[in-house]
Amino acid sequence: MKTKLGSLATLLLLSAVGALLVAGCGGGGGSSSGSSSDDSFASGAEAACASANKQIAALGTPQQEQVTEYMEKTEAVIEKLHGEVAALGASGAAESAYTEGLKKAIPVLTAMTNAARSENFDAVRELSAGLVEIHLGELAEAAGLKSCAEVPVSES
Repeated sequence: MKTKLGSLATLLLLSAVGALLVAGCGGGGGSSSGSSSDDSFASGAEAACASANKQIAALGTPQQEQVTEYMEKTEAVIEKLHGEVAALGASGAAESAYTEGLKKAIPVLTAMTNAARSENFDAVRELSAGLVEIHLGELAEAAGLKSCAEVPVSES
């Protein structure tokens, strides 16, 4: 049945959404330039990303009836992460690009959440391509943010 297959694909997609948001396609991290303002941004961003990773991992993989709640919680985690990182005041181009990437992810997540509320799981899948295009993992690596480039591991 097409609906069942589509739902399974959506669940698999959603289990990866958190990873796409926090880490994108990256893994591992680079090194920061070492100035005190860079160190302050990096340490604050690393702490914020570690917290976001933990929250997203705790969401696990949703069942179909949990998709909307999963999307709402993921959206809230990323909005909070963006606020925390933006408040740190990025001083370099790479840090600013990562902060801007988080900002760009929020409306995509909002659209995905709205599609989930309407049970339009095909739209959720299609919209997720917008998250991939942001390349948050690569942006995190370029800014030397190792925790922000890590993929959260689901607890379930």
